[in-house]
Amino acid sequence: MKEKLIDVSTWNGNIDWDKVYKSGIRYAMIRSSFGVENPNQIDNKFVRNIENAIKAGIKCGIYHYSYARSATEAKKEAEFCLKTIKGYKIDLPVAFDIEDSSQTHLGKDTLTSIVIAFCDRIKSAGYTPMLYCNPNWLNSYLHKDKLLGKYDLWLAHWGVSSPDFDCTIWQYSENGSIPGISGSVDMNWIFKDYITKKPTKTKNGDKVKVINKTSFLRSQPIFDDMGGSSRKLTTLKIGTVCDFISDNGDGWSKVHANNTTGYIQNSRINGTGLSTWKKGTVLGVPVYTKPSDTKPCAYINKGNKFNVVCSIKSGKYAGWSIIHYNNQDKYIRTDMLKFKSYIIN
Repeated sequence: MKEKLIDVSTWNGNIDWDKVYKSGIRYAMIRSSFGVENPNQIDNKFVRNIENAIKAGIKCGIYHYSYARSATEAKKEAEFCLKTIKGYKIDLPVAFDIEDSSQTHLGKDTLTSIVIAFCDRIKSAGYTPMLYCNPNWLNSYLHKDKLLGKYDLWLAHWGVSSPDFDCTIWQYSENGSIPGISGSVDMNWIFKDYITKKPTKTKNGDKVKVINKTSFLRSQPIFDDMGGSSRKLTTLKIGTVCDFISDNGDGWSKVHANNTTGYIQNSRINGTGLSTWKKGTVLGVPVYTKPSDTKPCAYINKGNKFNVVCSIKSGKYAGWSIIHYNNQDKYIRTDMLKFKSYIIN
């Protein structure tokens, strides 16, 4: 993604956030505080800004301006910041703004430990920590190899066509003009989607339910009712809750239900991020209704694609695969197939 973002503080005066929203701005970083805890060091427009921006529909992050001279002071600054923003919906990161000239003499070791102390405390509170600084600070005052990649970077780099470092927010100008804000405003591009939640993949210990149709729990991740290599262990009705154990990668999962452990097709449970049946490509071979048949029921041309339900690896019909073809289950020699796996999202 690449969307416009503004950052604001008391220096921007009384902002009309409805006008800001109508201008197309959907993201903002708002200064909460500076230094260690002191009522006078909460940004005096913070409450107005955060409440009205959220009310207008803008997704907000936070930044705290630092004067810390040690890791201990940085932790106190983090506690002050957390206390200030408590109770507000914060969708974007909480950034540590380190740029003050009073800190430059402290040395890279101390300054890097200051950043880590603040950001780690923010992370432990459940927020996404972020480092705000400029290229000169990264190159001259910080051990950037210890910070870049560990925390998201908000880089202030003006007057260039692209930033010197990979960053998730790039502050490209201090002279922007936005309806609803008097005077100039800092302009940024935000590149990372902090809002959309990625689906959580089903993992060991999760609960899943049987869906679609009544299903058999089997002794192996295949069904081979004629050869007997995969037994039906128990019947699971729709809505049966199972303890998920693992996904075998071929469209089947191991679960525990009805006091029984066995395998079920992933299409029959409501897990997320699970594998599906492989996609098979026929190399130009006959298809059989049963693997014991002497005559094929059909011939499929090389390159045709279809769902591979399972490949039988043991028992009487080891070496055969069951395919779903023309809405029916048919048999084909496994060595005649090429496979490609897909994932359910």
